[in-house]
Amino acid sequence: MNDDEMFRVDSFDDLLNALPTLFGFVPRECVIGLSVSGPTCRFGFRLRHDLPPRGREEAVAAGLAEHLVRHGREGFFLIALSADAERARVMVTALRDALPIGRSWLVLWADEDRVWSAAPGHPEEGVAYALDRHHEAIVRAVAQGQVILADRSELADEVAPPAEQDEERLDRTHDVALERFLERATTTDPARFLTAERARVAHLVERALGGADLAEEDLVELAVLTSSMNVRDAVWAGIGRDNARGMHRLWAAVSRVASPDFAPAPLCLTGFAAWQMGDGARALVALDRALRLEPRYRMGLLLQDVLEAGIHPDRWSQADVTA
Repeated sequence: MNDDEMFRVDSFDDLLNALPTLFGFVPRECVIGLSVSGPTCRFGFRLRHDLPPRGREEAVAAGLAEHLVRHGREGFFLIALSADAERARVMVTALRDALPIGRSWLVLWADEDRVWSAAPGHPEEGVAYALDRHHEAIVRAVAQGQVILADRSELADEVAPPAEQDEERLDRTHDVALERFLERATTTDPARFLTAERARVAHLVERALGGADLAEEDLVELAVLTSSMNVRDAVWAGIGRDNARGMHRLWAAVSRVASPDFAPAPLCLTGFAAWQMGDGARALVALDRALRLEPRYRMGLLLQDVLEAGIHPDRWSQADVTA
């Protein structure tokens, strides 16, 4: 990231307004840990967790602290958000106490109007702040192609199944795509068939990443073709940090038109791309729907293990594509 793309946080107000750009939605009723490093407190690994039921703060804090310490080289900003400021304070304090001494560089908690800090001299009554959808941090992120949702619940809409009124039309489209696939499989030399199918998918992916809006028929065809593990894995191996945002956009679109029989593969590709973006929330939403449709789907189970272990995307290698 060059200096023109970097947003500098100069106040608590700036920091709270920057949070939606870090998670892709406006976080609420949650605790957040941000890994920071260097004299400018550059952001690194980040996590967000719903506020637990009262009395569970210390247990949740212990698990979150383990993830933070594993990925944070120097220190952390800890933030809790809730309409109940006292509930937020209890949670963020528990997380601070679960971390090694000296690693909590900033501890904040906020309700919908005011923010408090554990820093010496901070006013006991807190400081007023306001979330602004036109804040510089959000404007910059949107200009760079990021989609920022109003609430975490809207993430499910990105990978939602087709609307009931569209199911019959999409079923017919799936039938056509499947028939064409089977016809090619039975009339093409086996040695050339898989190469040709991969090439077809690669062509559609390239168009999408280049900015083209694929037709519904193309999206359905991608759902059908990636039901083949070999074709799916070729796509999977091509998802990396450099193209993750575009890949997430494409496979989320495929997931929205895919019938239940064909949805697990694009949902897992969507989740993997989200993880490569550093967006665990989006990854979990896509993965949850995939495993509800196919609880034993191996790519989904592998991705589940990766997310639960809090593995950083930078640690992924193409050699790991073995599901």
